[in-house]
Amino acid sequence: MPTALVVYGSESGTAKKQIEALAEKWKKAGAWTVSEVIDGNAAAAKGLDTLAAKHDVILVATSSFRQGDAPFNYDDFLGALYRATFAAASPMDGCQFAVLGFGDSQFDTYMNCPRLTDSLLEKCGGRRLVQRAEIDVRHKDRGVKDMATWASAVDAALKNLPDPASKPAAMWDENTSTYDKSLEYDEEEEEVAVEKGSSLYFYGAVVAGVAFGYYYLLA
Repeated sequence: MPTALVVYGSESGTAKKQIEALAEKWKKAGAWTVSEVIDGNAAAAKGLDTLAAKHDVILVATSSFRQGDAPFNYDDFLGALYRATFAAASPMDGCQFAVLGFGDSQFDTYMNCPRLTDSLLEKCGGRRLVQRAEIDVRHKDRGVKDMATWASAVDAALKNLPDPASKPAAMWDENTSTYDKSLEYDEEEEEVAVEKGSSLYFYGAVVAGVAFGYYYLLA
C-alpha cells in the first residue's frame, strides 16, 4: 500500500487546518497510508533523503508569509530544498509530490512559497503527482471546489500510483510568477555578507577613533 507524508507550512493556521481535514478523510478511506502530518521544520529535521526513502509521496500544503517568504514553521523545509539545488543534488529521486497552496490574492506574492516548493521539489528529483492547486481565500466557493478537486486527484493517483520515473502529471509552467528567495538560504552569500559587515564595522571604528582623537587635540 502506498505511503504518503503530509507536510504543512501555516502562519495563520488555515493551511494546517485544511490539510489535516483532508488527511483525516484519506485515513478513513484507507486506500493508502498517511504516515504523519507534520510541519515543514519537523520534516526538514528528518532529512530530504530520509523522507524520500520512507514515503512514496510527499503532500505539501503551505501558504506564504510577508513578501512571499516561507511560514515560520516551514522555513527549514524550503531551505533544505534550496540547498539541495545549490549542491545539484537529487534527494527526492524515486519520490512523488503534490502541492496545495493557500493565500490572499490581494498580495502579489501570495502564492510564492507554494510555487517555489512545487518547482524545487521537481528540481530535487521528485515527480509531480498531480498539478498544483492554488486556493485563494478571497474566492471561498471556488476555493472549496478547487481543494476538493485536488484532493480527489491525489486520492486517485495514490490508488494507482504511477512509476516515479514516468512523465510528470503536469509540467512546470515557465511563465509562472515567482520571487526567488535563494539568497536567504545561501550560506556562502551569508558568509560574504558577514565579512563585508565586519569590514565596514572595522572601517567605521577607525574613522570614529580618528575623529575622536582630532576632537581631543582641539579641546
